[in-house]
Amino acid sequence: MNNVLQKYMENRFKPEKRSKKESLLPYGPVVTISRMYGCPAKRIAAMLTSAINQIVENNKSQEKWTLLGKEILEQSAKELHLKPDLIKEIANTHGQGLIDDILLSFTNKYYPGDIKVKHTIGDIINEYAIRGKVVMVGRGGVALLRDVKKSVHIKITAPLEWRINDVSKRYMITLDEAERRIKEIDLKRDHLRKFFAGKKIDDSVFDIIFNYYTCTEEEIISCTIKLMEKRDMI
Repeated sequence: MNNVLQKYMENRFKPEKRSKKESLLPYGPVVTISRMYGCPAKRIAAMLTSAINQIVENNKSQEKWTLLGKEILEQSAKELHLKPDLIKEIANTHGQGLIDDILLSFTNKYYPGDIKVKHTIGDIINEYAIRGKVVMVGRGGVALLRDVKKSVHIKITAPLEWRINDVSKRYMITLDEAERRIKEIDLKRDHLRKFFAGKKIDDSVFDIIFNYYTCTEEEIISCTIKLMEKRDMI
Protein backbone atom coordinates (compact mmCIF):
# COMPACT_ATOMS: atom_id res chain seq x y z
CA MET A 1 0.00 0.00 0.00
CA ASN A 2 2.82 2.40 0.85
CA ASN A 3 4.43 1.84 -2.57
CA VAL A 4 1.14 2.53 -4.32
CA LEU A 5 0.65 5.70 -2.30
CA GLN A 6 4.20 6.87 -2.90
CA LYS A 7 3.89 6.37 -6.66
CA TYR A 8 0.59 8.22 -6.72
CA MET A 9 1.89 11.14 -4.70
CA GLU A 10 4.93 11.47 -6.98
CA ASN A 11 2.67 11.65 -10.01
CA ARG A 12 0.04 13.81 -8.32
CA PHE A 13 2.42 16.62 -7.38
CA LYS A 14 4.07 16.56 -10.81
CA PRO A 15 1.75 18.26 -13.32
CA GLU A 16 1.22 16.10 -16.39
CA LYS A 17 -1.52 15.27 -18.83
CA ARG A 18 -3.16 11.88 -18.33
CA SER A 19 -6.12 10.26 -19.99
CA LYS A 20 -9.32 9.83 -17.98
CA LYS A 21 -8.88 6.06 -18.07
CA GLU A 22 -5.31 6.24 -16.78
CA SER A 23 -6.20 8.69 -14.02
CA LEU A 24 -8.94 6.64 -12.34
CA LEU A 25 -7.66 5.17 -9.10
CA PRO A 26 -9.10 2.06 -7.39
CA TYR A 27 -9.36 3.80 -4.03
CA GLY A 28 -12.36 4.83 -2.00
CA PRO A 29 -15.21 5.06 -1.73
CA VAL A 30 -14.84 8.65 -0.60
CA VAL A 31 -16.92 11.84 -0.54
CA THR A 32 -15.28 15.26 -0.44
CA ILE A 33 -17.14 18.39 0.59
CA SER A 34 -15.75 21.79 -0.36
CA ARG A 35 -17.44 25.02 0.60
CA MET A 36 -17.32 28.74 0.27
CA TYR A 37 -16.68 30.37 3.61
CA GLY A 38 -19.90 30.94 5.50
CA CYS A 39 -21.58 27.73 4.32
CA PRO A 40 -22.07 25.05 7.02
CA ALA A 41 -20.16 22.18 5.43
CA LYS A 42 -19.25 20.56 8.74
CA ARG A 43 -22.88 20.17 9.76
CA ILE A 44 -23.84 18.85 6.33
CA ALA A 45 -20.91 16.41 6.43
CA ALA A 46 -22.02 15.14 9.84
CA MET A 47 -25.58 14.70 8.61
CA LEU A 48 -24.37 12.93 5.46
CA THR A 49 -22.12 10.56 7.41
CA SER A 50 -24.99 9.71 9.74
CA ALA A 51 -27.35 9.07 6.80
CA ILE A 52 -24.79 6.83 5.08
CA ASN A 53 -24.19 4.83 8.25
CA GLN A 54 -27.93 4.37 8.72
CA ILE A 55 -28.09 2.80 5.25
CA VAL A 56 -25.03 0.67 5.98
CA GLU A 57 -26.53 -0.50 9.26
CA ASN A 58 -29.83 -1.39 7.59
CA ASN A 59 -28.09 -3.32 4.81
CA LYS A 60 -25.60 -4.97 7.16
CA SER A 61 -23.24 -5.24 4.24
CA GLN A 62 -20.48 -2.69 4.83
CA GLU A 63 -18.33 -1.10 7.49
CA LYS A 64 -19.39 2.26 8.83
CA TRP A 65 -18.11 5.47 7.26
CA THR A 66 -15.90 8.02 9.03
CA LEU A 67 -16.18 11.81 9.04
CA LEU A 68 -12.86 13.61 8.59
CA GLY A 69 -12.20 17.29 9.09
CA LYS A 70 -9.95 18.58 11.83
CA GLU A 71 -8.59 15.03 12.23
CA ILE A 72 -6.47 15.59 9.11
CA LEU A 73 -4.80 18.61 10.69
CA GLU A 74 -4.39 16.79 14.01
CA GLN A 75 -2.65 13.83 12.40
CA SER A 76 -0.46 16.13 10.31
CA ALA A 77 0.47 18.05 13.46
CA LYS A 78 1.36 14.82 15.22
CA GLU A 79 3.66 13.71 12.41
CA LEU A 80 5.35 17.12 12.24
CA HIS A 81 5.44 17.59 16.04
CA LEU A 82 3.55 20.86 15.90
CA LYS A 83 0.24 22.20 17.16
CA PRO A 84 -2.80 21.78 14.84
CA ASP A 85 -3.41 25.56 14.82
CA LEU A 86 0.09 26.17 13.50
CA ILE A 87 -0.32 23.46 10.86
CA LYS A 88 -3.55 25.12 9.75
CA GLU A 89 -1.88 28.52 9.58
CA ILE A 90 1.09 27.25 7.55
CA ALA A 91 -1.14 25.20 5.24
CA ASN A 92 -3.27 28.25 4.51
CA THR A 93 -0.35 30.34 3.37
CA HIS A 94 0.47 30.81 -0.28
CA GLY A 95 4.03 31.95 0.24
CA GLN A 96 7.14 31.38 -1.82
CA GLY A 97 7.66 27.72 -1.03
CA LEU A 98 11.37 27.00 -1.31
CA ILE A 99 12.33 30.52 -0.23
CA ASP A 100 10.17 30.14 2.87
CA ASP A 101 11.87 26.82 3.66
CA ILE A 102 15.33 28.40 3.33
CA LEU A 103 14.44 31.32 5.60
CA LEU A 104 12.90 29.00 8.19
CA SER A 105 16.10 26.93 8.22
CA PHE A 106 17.93 29.88 9.82
CA THR A 107 15.66 30.04 12.85
CA ASN A 108 16.60 28.39 16.13
CA LYS A 109 13.34 26.47 16.33
CA TYR A 110 12.24 23.96 13.72
CA TYR A 111 9.25 25.00 11.62
CA PRO A 112 8.50 23.10 8.42
CA GLY A 113 7.85 25.25 5.37
CA ASP A 114 4.47 25.43 3.70
CA ILE A 115 5.38 22.85 1.04
CA LYS A 116 6.35 20.21 3.61
CA VAL A 117 3.18 20.84 5.59
CA LYS A 118 0.99 20.63 2.50
CA HIS A 119 2.68 17.43 1.33
CA THR A 120 2.10 15.91 4.77
CA ILE A 121 -1.58 16.83 4.61
CA GLY A 122 -1.73 15.38 1.09
CA ASP A 123 -0.15 12.11 2.24
CA ILE A 124 -2.70 11.73 5.02
CA ILE A 125 -5.65 12.54 2.76
CA ASN A 126 -4.53 9.88 0.32
CA GLU A 127 -3.98 7.33 3.09
CA TYR A 128 -7.60 7.79 4.14
CA ALA A 129 -8.73 7.57 0.52
CA ILE A 130 -6.98 4.22 0.15
CA ARG A 131 -8.77 2.92 3.24
CA GLY A 132 -12.05 4.29 1.89
CA LYS A 133 -15.48 4.93 3.42
CA VAL A 134 -14.73 8.50 4.43
CA VAL A 135 -16.56 11.82 4.17
CA MET A 136 -13.89 14.50 3.98
CA VAL A 137 -14.45 18.21 4.63
CA GLY A 138 -12.14 20.74 2.99
CA ARG A 139 -8.32 20.56 3.09
CA GLY A 140 -8.18 20.56 -0.71
CA GLY A 141 -9.47 16.99 -0.83
CA VAL A 142 -11.22 17.40 -4.18
CA ALA A 143 -7.97 18.40 -5.89
CA LEU A 144 -6.22 15.25 -4.65
CA LEU A 145 -9.04 12.76 -4.98
CA ARG A 146 -10.95 13.85 -8.08
CA ASP A 147 -9.42 10.90 -9.97
CA VAL A 148 -10.61 8.29 -7.49
CA LYS A 149 -13.05 6.00 -9.27
CA LYS A 150 -15.53 5.55 -6.42
CA SER A 151 -15.91 9.13 -5.30
CA VAL A 152 -18.37 12.00 -5.15
CA HIS A 153 -17.21 15.59 -4.90
CA ILE A 154 -19.66 18.27 -3.85
CA LYS A 155 -19.37 21.97 -3.22
CA ILE A 156 -21.60 24.10 -0.98
CA THR A 157 -21.99 27.67 -2.10
CA ALA A 158 -24.26 30.65 -1.45
CA PRO A 159 -24.54 34.27 -2.65
CA LEU A 160 -21.86 36.58 -1.28
CA GLU A 161 -24.38 38.98 0.24
CA TRP A 162 -26.08 36.16 2.16
CA ARG A 163 -22.74 34.89 3.44
CA ILE A 164 -21.66 38.36 4.52
CA ASN A 165 -24.82 38.84 6.56
CA ASP A 166 -24.62 35.37 8.09
CA VAL A 167 -20.93 35.64 9.04
CA SER A 168 -21.51 39.13 10.45
CA LYS A 169 -24.31 37.90 12.71
CA ARG A 170 -22.59 34.67 13.70
CA TYR A 171 -19.30 36.26 14.75
CA MET A 172 -20.73 39.66 15.75
CA ILE A 173 -18.51 41.61 13.37
CA THR A 174 -19.27 44.41 10.92
CA LEU A 175 -20.40 43.67 7.39
CA ASP A 176 -17.11 45.03 6.03
CA GLU A 177 -15.11 42.79 8.37
CA ALA A 178 -17.25 39.80 7.36
CA GLU A 179 -16.66 40.48 3.67
CA ARG A 180 -12.91 40.79 4.18
CA ARG A 181 -12.82 37.51 6.12
CA ILE A 182 -14.86 35.69 3.48
CA LYS A 183 -12.70 36.83 0.58
CA GLU A 184 -9.47 36.08 2.46
CA ILE A 185 -10.47 32.54 3.48
CA ASP A 186 -11.98 31.68 0.09
CA LEU A 187 -8.71 32.75 -1.52
CA LYS A 188 -6.65 30.61 0.87
CA ARG A 189 -8.78 27.57 0.07
CA ASP A 190 -8.38 28.20 -3.65
CA HIS A 191 -4.60 28.32 -3.22
CA LEU A 192 -4.54 25.00 -1.34
CA ARG A 193 -6.59 23.28 -4.05
CA LYS A 194 -4.31 24.80 -6.69
CA PHE A 195 -1.23 23.47 -4.88
CA PHE A 196 -2.59 19.92 -4.74
CA ALA A 197 -3.86 19.96 -8.32
CA GLY A 198 -0.69 21.50 -9.71
CA LYS A 199 -2.79 24.12 -11.51
CA LYS A 200 -5.72 26.45 -10.96
CA ILE A 201 -8.94 24.47 -10.86
CA ASP A 202 -12.52 25.52 -11.46
CA ASP A 203 -15.95 24.25 -10.54
CA SER A 204 -15.83 21.58 -13.26
CA VAL A 205 -13.97 19.30 -10.81
CA PHE A 206 -17.12 18.96 -8.68
CA ASP A 207 -19.88 16.46 -9.37
CA ILE A 208 -22.58 18.61 -7.76
CA ILE A 209 -22.68 22.23 -6.62
CA PHE A 210 -25.40 23.03 -4.09
CA ASN A 211 -26.68 26.53 -3.43
CA TYR A 212 -27.24 26.61 0.32
CA TYR A 213 -29.42 29.68 -0.11
CA THR A 214 -31.97 27.73 -2.19
CA CYS A 215 -31.41 24.09 -1.14
CA THR A 216 -32.32 22.59 2.21
CA GLU A 217 -29.83 20.46 4.07
CA GLU A 218 -32.14 17.47 3.60
CA GLU A 219 -32.15 18.02 -0.18
CA ILE A 220 -28.37 18.20 -0.24
CA ILE A 221 -28.06 14.94 1.71
CA SER A 222 -30.71 13.18 -0.38
CA CYS A 223 -29.17 14.13 -3.73
CA THR A 224 -25.69 13.13 -2.61
CA ILE A 225 -26.91 9.77 -1.32
CA LYS A 226 -28.68 9.05 -4.62
CA LEU A 227 -25.53 9.76 -6.62
CA MET A 228 -23.50 7.56 -4.28
CA GLU A 229 -25.97 4.72 -4.79
CA LYS A 230 -25.82 5.16 -8.58
CA ARG A 231 -22.04 4.84 -8.38
CA ASP A 232 -22.28 1.72 -6.21
CA MET A 233 -20.55 3.39 -3.28
CA ILE A 234 -23.12 2.29 -0.72
